[in-house]
Formats: sequence, structure tokens, C-alpha cells
Amino acid sequence: MTLGTLVCGASAVAGAASTTLDHLGASIDRFSGKALTYLNNDFDEEAQSFGAFCARVTLENACAALVGRLDSFRMLYLAEFQAQGAYEYGKPTKSGFKWTGDVFSEDKPLNTLWNSDHDSAKVSRALFSPHVDAVHWQPAFNEALDYVANESLSGFEELTSTDAGSFISITKGQCAPLYSKLSKGVHWDFFVASVMMDEGTLKDAIRDCLTVVSNLAFVSHFIPTCYRSLDRAQAASEYLAFRETFQ
Repeated sequence: MTLGTLVCGASAVAGAASTTLDHLGASIDRFSGKALTYLNNDFDEEAQSFGAFCARVTLENACAALVGRLDSFRMLYLAEFQAQGAYEYGKPTKSGFKWTGDVFSEDKPLNTLWNSDHDSAKVSRALFSPHVDAVHWQPAFNEALDYVANESLSGFEELTSTDAGSFISITKGQCAPLYSKLSKGVHWDFFVASVMMDEGTLKDAIRDCLTVVSNLAFVSHFIPTCYRSLDRAQAASEYLAFRETFQ
């Protein structure tokens, strides 16, 4: 069982969106597989050097894939743009995928969620925006918990211990510091050896990353309009199988 399948779903229908998700899913599998190795095995120099990098790639790719499954146009635009012959690796891209903008809302939250004076262009479609939370995540979370209860499934205690209104706010609260922590490991901000991630810090960050991503991915399959969603039973099976790969 792979995290790539749990995050990206599956489809028998070929097309650009499916091809892009297959690419992201392969990347998620490759880097989450390495992260799992670093998490489950004895701590060594390679784990200290590459563990944070693998976890951050997993986190970023997973969030990008979920954005793409919720908003295929955004993903297709990025894929098409990068496929152009004029695409330059060294040139900043204003419309490129961004953590702040695509995953977190760029602007401050609106005081009232629903108001006729809101300009639709300013209503964020970021993965964790308040409107996406209200329209997609909260109903899906309730559906997921109903499914788990009706099927008498165990292994979902982290999800059943919270509620729909808190799921995304808790996830946001976990992802923001996690992204920052992992970024320090990627960019090598450490000028003294004493602050380099030790075994406990690194393994906690990897574990948190895999936990957050798998929880989001499982709930995404209960969003009716989400592209390439798995059958609910398969989603539950993939989730439980993946969670058994680490403690």
C-alpha cells in the first residue's frame, strides 16, 4: 500500500490531469518511502542529511496533489505552463505553485464567511481556506466519520477524536510549523552542529508529516467532487495499511 495512491487516488480514464497526478503520486511514493526508512530504521548520517528533505517533498507534493484533485484547472495550468518550451528553470514564476496562496490563504480571513459584498476573485480557493473548509472538508469529514462508525472500523482514533469544525484548523496548525521545521533541514540554516536535528526531532517531524498527509488524504475521498476519489472501502483499506507502516 502506498501513500501516493491514498493521496492521488486512481482513475481508469487517461488524460492530462490523471497523468499529472500519476507523476505526483510517484514522487510521493519515492520520497515518503525514503522518509519511512529514515523513521523506522536506526538513525544515521544519511537520515540526518536527507530525512527532512524527503518529508518536506512528501508534504508539498501531497498538498499540491490535493489542490489538483479539488481544483483540476489549477493543476492543469501549472502542468501546461511548465511544459512550454519557454519555461526557464532559473526564472521566478508569479503564477507558480506556492505554499502561501495554494495551500494557505494569502489574505487575512474574512470576518463573515458568506456575504453578498464579497468579491469572488478574492475568495481564496487555497487548500485550507475557510471557504474550501466549509464547502469541501467539513461535509467530507462528517461523511468519513459516519462511514467509519457504520462499518465499525478501528484505527481511526485520531480522526474520531476531533470534529468537522476543528479538522482543518488543527491540520493548519500542524502543517505551518511542520513546513517551517522541515524547511530548516532542507535549506541547512544550521551554522552550528548543536542545532542540527537529532534523532528524536527528525523522527517526530517525519511521523507528523506522514500522519497529517494520510489523514487529509483519507478524508478527501469523501468529497463528492474530488477528482480520482477511491471507493470508500478502498480508501479506508489504503489508509489503515499505510498507517501500519509506522508508529
